Amino acid sequence: MSSKTMKFVIGRLGQFRRVRKALEGTDNVIWVHSSSFGEFEEVRPVICAIKAAHPECKILVTFFSPSGYEHLKDDAIADFVFYLPLDFPWNAWRFVKLVHPSRVIVSISDYWLFFLWELRRRRIPTYLVSARFLPTMNYFKPRGFLHRDAFRTCFTHIFVKTELSVEVLRNAGITNVSYAGDPRVERVRAIAAEAWSDAVVERWSGGRKVFVAGSTLPDEDDECVIALANANPDDKFLLIPHEADEAELMHLRSSIEGRSVLYSEAGDDVAGAQVLIVDVVGKLSRIYRYGFASFVGGGFCGIAPHSVIEPAAYGIPVSFGPIFGYQMHCQRMIDAGAAVAVKDRDAICEWYSRLKSDPDYTEAMGIAAAEYCRKGSGIAEKLAAEIMS
Repeated sequence: MSSKTMKFVIGRLGQFRRVRKALEGTDNVIWVHSSSFGEFEEVRPVICAIKAAHPECKILVTFFSPSGYEHLKDDAIADFVFYLPLDFPWNAWRFVKLVHPSRVIVSISDYWLFFLWELRRRRIPTYLVSARFLPTMNYFKPRGFLHRDAFRTCFTHIFVKTELSVEVLRNAGITNVSYAGDPRVERVRAIAAEAWSDAVVERWSGGRKVFVAGSTLPDEDDECVIALANANPDDKFLLIPHEADEAELMHLRSSIEGRSVLYSEAGDDVAGAQVLIVDVVGKLSRIYRYGFASFVGGGFCGIAPHSVIEPAAYGIPVSFGPIFGYQMHCQRMIDAGAAVAVKDRDAICEWYSRLKSDPDYTEAMGIAAAEYCRKGSGIAEKLAAEIMS
């Protein structure tokens, strides 16, 4: 059994007893559920806005995955953090009775029918935030009738990130929906504004702005970065793989012609390396501040690029692969002049050359990126006000 599976199982043992003890005598509980830490980050700004306006409320957060629980268990934003019990009728009845939330917020996509039905039975206001829907999803096929009914009758309101999502739901007869935008913009702007530095990166970069490639996946993402580094041996590249497994790290280090060093192994001579590969987790959203431009991975694999607004919040040009999927920001950032989609390694090398040779172009893209994020602000406060009204 893997360590992740062990945490998934052990974390739920005896949990009802812990929930009862923790919440004894507690009222005004707002229950927030997310599948993972990344999904929680989408609604964090909304929770911050609720806490600011209603300090009497207690925030209880549940996660389905160990990654979310482990990240947030010591975070001050939550008063209580638990795993979500498995979705059985008796678990749903018992957990909701113990928590007795005044409101429930579900982030993005982790819908569990027995819990939703129990919340509906108890008439507890329940909101879905930052949701995204495509017409090809199973919910909108004949076998998805139970979820469609839950969307219609269990959620007080559904706040979606795209206009397409509104259309998809309404075409399915679900009208308790409105377009809200992306509240995570608030979060990435707040992170970008924080005072933060990294000693290893500081020693390696020597005060120079570098090219940052974040959340890269094996194959085409990594090959783009390798091509850039090998074509520009005098420049420095900061690479943060999405999941730094040993095989990927070995491939990167053997393919990059200049000297590369792993963050976890960096010593006093790190400044002499051309490429710094960050093989530890939790730094990406803040480490973009060292960049003059960026590449975000995930746009070649048929899903979507990862968070393209994270580098944009620092006011730097953004690039990514050509497959956007459900990622709402990609085309909008391209249209705003803040980003480009590159179809292959030759295209990213060509774009990089233009960044270096045309400072006005680079500056204009950076300004457009920062402005894109600025215009997306204010969503969290609006959502918080609607949920608490």
